Amino acid sequence: MDNQFKRPNKLTGKPYEPGFEDASGRVFLRYINKHGNDGYYLEEWKKDMDSYLKKINELNTNPD
Repeated sequence: MDNQFKRPNKLTGKPYEPGFEDASGRVFLRYINKHGNDGYYLEEWKKDMDSYLKKINELNTNPD
């Protein structure tokens, strides 16, 4: 995936990393190889760390 199409994290200016937790407690899982209306890749977020860990185990792959 091309980094220029990954929405940057406002705190770091770099693309979101799997496991990043925002102020509301949501956890970033991954970018999806599909563009949204804003031109960036779609993103998959989980509601909390437990949901994130469960999904990572289901995917059984590296989330990068």
